[in-house]
Amino acid sequence: MKKLFTGAEAIVYEKDGAIIKERARKGYRITLLDSLLRSKRTATEARLLREARRHGVNVPLIIEETRYSLALEKINGEKVRDCELTPSLAMAIGEAIGRLHSAGIIHGDLTTSNMLIGSGKLYIIDFGLSFFSQRDEDKANDLYLLRENLTALGREKAWLDIEHGYESRHEGAMKAIKTLLKIEKRRRYSKGE
Repeated sequence: MKKLFTGAEAIVYEKDGAIIKERARKGYRITLLDSLLRSKRTATEARLLREARRHGVNVPLIIEETRYSLALEKINGEKVRDCELTPSLAMAIGEAIGRLHSAGIIHGDLTTSNMLIGSGKLYIIDFGLSFFSQRDEDKANDLYLLRENLTALGREKAWLDIEHGYESRHEGAMKAIKTLLKIEKRRRYSKGE
């Protein structure tokens, strides 16, 4: 067993060629509430992963699901953060997001660190903060986070191709993008720009 990292919600480690994501007990929570939250979040994440896969998004396959943990397929690949962001890769990112949003799946942590290139395919990983929603505001917040991530990495030029890919796979793309522009305007205003 090889521990990979500890996040806010889970401990992630590798065991027998699989990635294990285990929601650890939080000592500050009432035991019954803690148990309920951990089991509900684990079941929700599994459901979101299955739904994403059903809608054509490459995500790790669930090997085993227990009350508080998921054993996931290990994707051997490189984080998009560390790859050359070509126009075709940017388009594939947009298409994957479009498929997620069409299915009502909000990733919640959509960054290039949660995208992998493995076996020539783009994979979206880490659905720990994901949830179901059809609200344009939620979709726009997903897009906003990715756009901010690209800007921080100096890769904002890829945004146009991501947007084209998104529009090609999500019927409600224009509404989400308009909402994204409103969010950006609000944030610039609140910073006094």
